[in-house]
Amino acid sequence: MFYANPQDTFSLLSSIQYTHTQNTTYDYSKEPRPCHNFVFMLEGSALVESDGETYRMQGGDILFIPKNTTYLARWIAEPKAVFHSLHFSFHPKNDPLFNKNIPVQLLPNEDFERLYAHLKWIEEKQFSKNVDSFLVLSAFYAICGTLLAKAKINPVKTVNKTLSPALLYIQQNYAAQIEVETLAALCFLSPSRFHFLFKQQLGTSPIVYKNQLAIQHTAQDLLYNKEVSIREISEKHGFSSMIYFERLFKKIMGKTPSAYRKENTLL
Repeated sequence: MFYANPQDTFSLLSSIQYTHTQNTTYDYSKEPRPCHNFVFMLEGSALVESDGETYRMQGGDILFIPKNTTYLARWIAEPKAVFHSLHFSFHPKNDPLFNKNIPVQLLPNEDFERLYAHLKWIEEKQFSKNVDSFLVLSAFYAICGTLLAKAKINPVKTVNKTLSPALLYIQQNYAAQIEVETLAALCFLSPSRFHFLFKQQLGTSPIVYKNQLAIQHTAQDLLYNKEVSIREISEKHGFSSMIYFERLFKKIMGKTPSAYRKENTLL
């Protein structure tokens, strides 16, 4: 976890290099990824399928796998597949990518060497508790500033601005008990009118929307903080009942929290 962060910008920032000496498949076609990933391909090759598109990666390529997307990745060892991933997720109160429609995509790689040097710096200093950690921030923003400026971001369906205060409130307080009456009051609407508009605009109810956010954040924690118990993580994200949490997690993610933690990696 990242330390020198007085504004609590991140809930996850991790730089990890992976090596496969055999052909390996990761099937996340039914499991939305819990964090954003920049993938720097170093050796070998890979085929990544997402949303009807296939992306072929070779050494020197950079792939962006946004949070909440699904995909199938085949890593081809020639004689080995080596790639370096930057996993990151912003804190709900400071998330510039929240509610953006960003597909899996290959990014321009003319700055590969410079950006990879930043990535290596993050890997080396990511657990620092001294001033080096501020340089990690600088390296991270250099990568994001270069790559996200070139990323394809599709137009999203415009949500009635009247609902904006409620959406922001849910994003920032998903782990707390939230009443529809509270959300409606923020938007100066009656509860019935608010509920109707919310479901019309977002295709789901406010509480289901809140629970989906909570499960997404829980899934990220399950993978990154494996030394913390599932119960502790579920309580951190607002679930007081393990039975209810496990049932909801399986409904949204397709498997139980323990199976998800055991069978998955960040990439």
